[in-house]
Amino acid sequence: MRLSISWLRFGLAVAAAIPTAARAQTPPSGQPANGLGIAPAGAGTQLPAVAAAPANADPVVGSVEGHLIYLSELGDASKTLPEDLRGMPFDTLYPVLLDRMIDHEALVIMARRAGLEQKKQVQHDIQVATERILEGAYLGEVAAPLVTEQAIQARYNRQYANRPATEEVRARHILVTSEAEARKVLEDLKKGADFATIARVLSKDPDASKGGDLGFFRREQVWPGFADVAFALQPGQVAPNPVKNEFGWHVIKVEERRLVAPPSFSDIHDQLKQELLAAAVQQTIEKARAQLAIHRFNLDGSELDTGPKLNTEAIPGR
Repeated sequence: MRLSISWLRFGLAVAAAIPTAARAQTPPSGQPANGLGIAPAGAGTQLPAVAAAPANADPVVGSVEGHLIYLSELGDASKTLPEDLRGMPFDTLYPVLLDRMIDHEALVIMARRAGLEQKKQVQHDIQVATERILEGAYLGEVAAPLVTEQAIQARYNRQYANRPATEEVRARHILVTSEAEARKVLEDLKKGADFATIARVLSKDPDASKGGDLGFFRREQVWPGFADVAFALQPGQVAPNPVKNEFGWHVIKVEERRLVAPPSFSDIHDQLKQELLAAAVQQTIEKARAQLAIHRFNLDGSELDTGPKLNTEAIPGR
């Protein structure tokens, strides 16, 4: 990063200017998401009252060689603060932010005077940065508006509304390499041995350290043979016969059973929003590709086959 030295100086200045106690007493506030569902850096920083005034009330707070620095630019700079400083009152950060902007303008002016804009690498880096900004701006303009509250609600209704509660069980298992070993475990359990203790000693599975505890799971989350046995047991019961798969022989015990209602709209809202956003971004990319002449080449110069087609499933509005 080409401004790393300047930013290091900025960080040290902030640390020196703000008492530790003040930092500890003003943790970052909650950060609302922008149109793309990404919380903007520095969203918790409080601007002074003048910043909320109309745009023509944006005062000049400094200048370098006649280049004016506006208050709004300090607000933008505050969004790049380290996370632990974003909740600080703007008035506290003001002098340090102003110095940072002066540093920035001074270095930019000196770089231009040194003719660095003409260097090929600098021109390349400027082009790359510009293209990344344009990419994000286009997605924000085209993809983000597709992710409406109505689309989120429709996805929730389709996937979760009116869905019955899902049954889950919490089970333990002991994995051994042979049926004879599994039968011996069953005999020991009938004689009163503790399931978790045997699992810690004998089980070959990584969860042996937890006494074979698999936690709660739904039927579709485990392989069918295991699910058939586990979901047929009541809490406290051990399956009378071991179950075999490619890993070995499993002795199964069910600890608990429960019914889990589908998540509420508020619980799943942000996840659905991100899923829809990902689909909208993909749709935007594919539409852009469809309007352009695109060729893909192997390293030997031969042309690759046409790329994968768009999967329109779950795209907003489809």
